[in-house]
Order: sequence, then C-alpha cells, then structure tokens
Amino acid sequence: MTQLQKIVITGPESSGKSWLTAQLGAHFKAPYALEYARIYLEEHGSDYTFDTLEKIIHGHLAYQKKYVNQASSLVFLDTDLINFKIWEEVVFGKTHDFLEEAITQEQDHFYLLTYPDLPWESDPLRENAENREEIFELHKQEIEKLGRPYKVINGLMENRLGNALTELEDLLK
Repeated sequence: MTQLQKIVITGPESSGKSWLTAQLGAHFKAPYALEYARIYLEEHGSDYTFDTLEKIIHGHLAYQKKYVNQASSLVFLDTDLINFKIWEEVVFGKTHDFLEEAITQEQDHFYLLTYPDLPWESDPLRENAENREEIFELHKQEIEKLGRPYKVINGLMENRLGNALTELEDLLK
C-alpha cells in the first residue's frame, strides 16, 4: 500500500488557496477539503474571539479527517494548524496551549505555500489586505522551523495551477 500524500495549500489571505485546492483535487481526481474556518464563519457570522478559534480548530480537524479518510493515495487540504497558529498570533498575540503539540502531529504534510502575487479580493471574512507579504513570511518561517517540505507557488490563476502541477510532479512519482 502506498503512503497517503497529504498536500496542504497554505499562505496568506486572498492568495488563491481555495481555488488551487479545488483545481488540484479535480485534476488528480482526489478528495480535497476546503477551508473549514471560512465554512464556519460563513455559517455563524464573521465575529470571532480567541475562544471561538479553539472551537473552529477542533471543527477543522474533524472536517479534514473526513476527507483524509476518503483518500487512498492523495488528499489536498486547504490550510492546516500552522495557519491557525499564525492567525492567533497575528490577531491575539498568543496561541492556544494545545496548538503546538497538535501541529507536531501533522508531520506528514507537504506544503504548497501560495505567494501573495494575486490581486487582493475583498470579502467580509478577509482582514489582512496590507500585510499579506508578512503573513506569507510567517508561514514560510514556521514551515522551515518545523523542517517540513514545501514549494512556493506563484503566478496568476492558470499559471499558478501549472506551477503547482510542476512542483508536484517529482513528489507524486
């Protein structure tokens, strides 16, 4: 049996993560999980607290587990716990105590880190139009600190997809 490849698409807001996740899932005919935090906030409203984020994190884990369990060799995940860590640090200046340990449990992730070279698309759930580059760097630093494999993905939409497919070629041989 081949080992399940978990590909996480992560990065700052409005950098094409959800679009790329769906495109890659369709291309490879593989399960993909969209961003649970967006699903939760669209259903419950855009206001959140530090305590709300804990609830969203636990929902995120359960939601993604459903898609991981459907996968035989490959699954695409729109963000992981690193995203929540950065979100909590940027907004609240702290993280939940359990988050560091939970992040260590996600050692089998390969990252496609989306560079913020797409135009900002405003919507009621997005907050960081002015510091996307900084948030990109925070993701990159965290992934590198953990020693996780990653590739930076840039380019406008179809080029972005092509760049992601090129980067995945060697990994998925």
